[in-house]
Amino acid sequence: PSSSASSGINAEYGADAVEEGGMYREKCEEMTPKVQYCLYNIQSSRGTIDTNEVGEELLAELDGIIASRASAPTQAVYELKWEGKTVSITHDEIKIQLAQLQDNIKLAKDVGTNQEKGLELLDEVVGGCRDVVQIVRRAEKLESADTLTDYFNYLRITSTIERFLLMAQQVSDKLKGVVETRPGTKMARPEDLVRLYDIILQNYADLKGIVSIEKEGEFYRSIDVNTMFYRALRCFYIAECHLGQSNWLNAIVLYDKCNEHVSETLASTSDKEMIGELNALSKQIYSQRCSAHASAFLHSQLQEEEMTDISPADKNRILSNCLDQFRLVSSAADLPTIATLPPDFQTTPCKPTFFDISLNQIEFPDLSTRVEKEGALSGLSRWIWGR
Repeated sequence: PSSSASSGINAEYGADAVEEGGMYREKCEEMTPKVQYCLYNIQSSRGTIDTNEVGEELLAELDGIIASRASAPTQAVYELKWEGKTVSITHDEIKIQLAQLQDNIKLAKDVGTNQEKGLELLDEVVGGCRDVVQIVRRAEKLESADTLTDYFNYLRITSTIERFLLMAQQVSDKLKGVVETRPGTKMARPEDLVRLYDIILQNYADLKGIVSIEKEGEFYRSIDVNTMFYRALRCFYIAECHLGQSNWLNAIVLYDKCNEHVSETLASTSDKEMIGELNALSKQIYSQRCSAHASAFLHSQLQEEEMTDISPADKNRILSNCLDQFRLVSSAADLPTIATLPPDFQTTPCKPTFFDISLNQIEFPDLSTRVEKEGALSGLSRWIWGR
């Protein structure tokens, strides 16, 4: 359609719209100078034209849309239902922000394997929630402001948890070899997953602190179940860290503790997906624990062979001269020599060796001016004059 038709569309739609009328009227005012300039150029090149011959069909279709919109009730108030509460939102900026947040959350769930896109969307959700909380705090005479603040904090924390879960999935895929590590990027380590699950557990603890969440509700109980689940995963990767550092005994203890967390979580949940992940984790724990136990046994055997391989010459060494060595004593004949009694004689100088040498290098001051000179005065005169 022509520019004049577009201007007419905005003007007519702005006259009928309730919520967005100001926006359409503003667009109409912005287009007026452009329409006049376009008409001037067209008339100068083609002569006189009929400005109403274009866009008649579109205007007729627009009339039908406006009529149907007028017959339908306008939703000036948005009702938010959360945790058994219904909050009416009349603030236009909050309604727009809430719609954008809900769209981004839905898109983040539908990204599939494109994890980078999901991280970007969740970052936008977290930032948007912080902005909306500031808007709610600045708004005057806003009904249920505390509930709205709690709801947007809930969205922020849950989106943060989803974001870190995506990051943990990326690291886990690299550890398992599902995704190759690109050249120039940091290698994935179990310590990275431990740090990520620590942050996730902290966010779940913050989620329990939201006042508007019912303490006896299903969602509150799911927080406890998820906390136990991710605590088991964190314990497993802490054990993996000790296993990588050859601390096999510590790893075995942590694997046993992880089994306890898995048993507690299985007894508390009915989610089939979580149960499947817990069963897979239990099998992995069993496998890694057997590996750690075998490595610890092999290391102990090697240490025993090294400790028993002591030559007869070493047995006669004084204990004070080999304090950094461990000796496996199996009989009284292997007992080390503590000391020799009586002790051997040692030469001891009567005075420091370098004392006489350094004395030869000392330069004494010149005292010739203070030495008394022999003169002609007798002893009596010297006594009289005090010389």
